[in-house]
Amino acid sequence: MYNLANFCTSALRILPMTMARYNFVRVTPHRKLSSLSKVQMKFPEEALQDPEREKKLKVLVLEMDVIRQDGGRAPDPATLTSDQWNHLLTLRSRSGRQKFYAFLWVTEKKKENEKRKREEEKLETASKRADKLKEFEQEEHIVYSLNYTSMFLRIYDTTMNHWHNNKLTRAMQFAPKVVLDCSYEEHMNRAESSNCAKQLMLTFAENRVADNPFDLHFCNVDLDAPAAKALHKHIPRMLDPDFPMNIHSKSYLDLFPHDRLVYLTPHCRNEMTRYNPDDVYIIGAMVDKRNAEPLSLAKAKRQQIRMAKLPLDKYLQWGASSGKSLTLNQMINILLTIKDTRSWDKALQAVPRRKIQHAPTQYEIEKIVKRLEDLKYNPRSSK
Repeated sequence: MYNLANFCTSALRILPMTMARYNFVRVTPHRKLSSLSKVQMKFPEEALQDPEREKKLKVLVLEMDVIRQDGGRAPDPATLTSDQWNHLLTLRSRSGRQKFYAFLWVTEKKKENEKRKREEEKLETASKRADKLKEFEQEEHIVYSLNYTSMFLRIYDTTMNHWHNNKLTRAMQFAPKVVLDCSYEEHMNRAESSNCAKQLMLTFAENRVADNPFDLHFCNVDLDAPAAKALHKHIPRMLDPDFPMNIHSKSYLDLFPHDRLVYLTPHCRNEMTRYNPDDVYIIGAMVDKRNAEPLSLAKAKRQQIRMAKLPLDKYLQWGASSGKSLTLNQMINILLTIKDTRSWDKALQAVPRRKIQHAPTQYEIEKIVKRLEDLKYNPRSSK
């Protein structure tokens, strides 16, 4: 934590280096921040038009350089995106900014390590391929191997993508419907919205590669909300008219018959005993790490929709410190399996093993029995 004296001392020490790096000149009222930086940084355009926010951006750049020069965890300002600058402008406390700096620094280092590993793997692959070519050049006959003469056709990634998209197109016509309710944006913070978008992407991907996928419908989607923007980054083609993904700003009440809707919520008492392909199951798209309120239960009661919960307690024995919450992609895997197999034992295998209390091994049972026999009370031995 930096107090005011340390920050000013460090700022005065690195100010010449910062000015040299970003080509800062004496600031005059008519000079804009975009002309002060040699490095092309992705500042928000709307922030550059506001003198107060422009001033805050300069302070943020200087603050990051102070932390970097003191050996702290802060990213390179030139690597920040426009959204990240906007988020930094909303943070009021120094501790909140330092936590976000540390997060961006870790992300930056991960990307650098991944890039370095890819380059090393590329060089290793090229070296192995060169060695193989030398061996094959010495052969007098035709060489049958991968990437050489082969009787098998190569299946490209584009071919697989067309095949998976074709399955989703057929599912839109004939498969049962599943709704993902994206109306809980106001109950999530930035991190939870980002996590929710990732789970929605994984849900779409898991359903896409399934043998018999559902017809997924993303309802109550606000395209200007953080979760929808993050999902658009994960799936850039999701709004294209030829892409097999159903995005609706409307409610599911306007798209499907009311008597067919079933809201899956863990807070209700009614357990789902069997899968009905005629029902339209609704899954609430919310990451509730902080908020434990039964929001989906209240919404289903308010809209007078049937409710059900998965029979988790009936078939699973939970661990002592494990939560019973499941991610969206785990929910879709459970529904896909119960639709195809009609077996809850097989369907609930999608629940992570770390959440389940495993049965004791034979060695553990014998150890417990021996311990109990040693603790038995023997009246004769006490005399």
